[in-house]
Amino acid sequence: MKFSFMRYVDDHIGMPIGYLFGRIAQAKHFLLRPHRDLPPDKVKTIFCQKYFGMGSILCAIPLIRALRQHYPNAKIIFLTLELNRETVEVCRIADEVLTINLDFLGKFIIDVMGKIFYLMRKNVDISIDLEFFSKFSMILSFISGAKLRIGLHQKGIRPEGVMTNTIYYNYYKHISEIYFAYASALGIESKPEYFSSGLSSMKKAWGEGIALKLNLKAGIPIVIVNVNASDLFKFRCWPADYFVKLIQLLIQNYPDYYYVLIGGPSDIENVNEICQKVGKYEHLINASGRTNIRELFALIEMSYLMITNDSGPMHIASLYDRNIAAFFGPETPVVYGPLNKNTLIFYSEDIYCSPCLNVYDSKQSLYRETCVKNNCLLEFKPEEVYALTEKQFFSSNKEFTPVSSHKFVSAGYLQQISGL
Repeated sequence: MKFSFMRYVDDHIGMPIGYLFGRIAQAKHFLLRPHRDLPPDKVKTIFCQKYFGMGSILCAIPLIRALRQHYPNAKIIFLTLELNRETVEVCRIADEVLTINLDFLGKFIIDVMGKIFYLMRKNVDISIDLEFFSKFSMILSFISGAKLRIGLHQKGIRPEGVMTNTIYYNYYKHISEIYFAYASALGIESKPEYFSSGLSSMKKAWGEGIALKLNLKAGIPIVIVNVNASDLFKFRCWPADYFVKLIQLLIQNYPDYYYVLIGGPSDIENVNEICQKVGKYEHLINASGRTNIRELFALIEMSYLMITNDSGPMHIASLYDRNIAAFFGPETPVVYGPLNKNTLIFYSEDIYCSPCLNVYDSKQSLYRETCVKNNCLLEFKPEEVYALTEKQFFSSNKEFTPVSSHKFVSAGYLQQISGL
């Protein structure tokens, strides 16, 4: 199913259903006055939902850590898309992972109905809706029968009454902090260890295999280049020709590194084209479509540097505390930037229309697809990116020509303005 179709159904069918359920919930609350104080040791089942965005799932890790500690006897059930199953499993943020399939409408309906009946039998205590104003996830939260239902709310975007605890979406905060507001609504205090950047190591179990598959020799540092981004909005990518020039500059000046281009099966054609334009080079490796999720985690953990668009792999690198050079434009790094300190973020504050992705409207651009030229990313020329990347992560002995500093936001600046 296409995103546009799902958005249409969610808005035009989900809204009236959500409104009806909201009135039912309000009437039930008025008549029965349910007791919503749940002792932590009595909570047995927590139901979480997040369908789109690997990065958002990864940014929910601090919240999940807090829930696990506060509700020691609870089983966490996580419902997502099949393509995110391995990510949830690798991050160990759920005791049980349920998935739904979006290939065909009929299969989707059957999948959803099966999950609804399953959840109704589980006696859900708390529902955590991590979607951004989706009516579908809100409806599923209600149908699950959860005693406490927590999710984002904005008047006019989601019907009132369905959620028992509503969270204000503060677009000045990082997404991990927004999600942690769910824990605060449950009376859970923030602790530094919830936000610590540790991920379970994949290198020991999968590192040797991926090194053999890609013919990576020990002792040679790895630079991962991610030229791809989510399909939700096509203008999130730094131009392909810019990536070609940047890789050529890096190879020319630092040939003793591996340059590994990653991507999923749908990215193979794009990555192949970029590799062909870069030219033949022994240490240039096309890994697109050749790694599973666990191998990708291991490869990123083994890397020295990731150069990437705003994407899920960027958040993996952040959680492994890797060096990162990341491009932002349609989305703001204030909300989705990596939180580790060894990061160089390319984001222009001079472009009036940036950021344009609209979380209040299912992550659509304010300009829909009428944006014909993403100047927010075109501003960063390969030579400028190379100079700053070299200065921060490579040799400090070469002559460096400063670039206008207002175009580049550091990780320290992000932490300062996000309060993390």
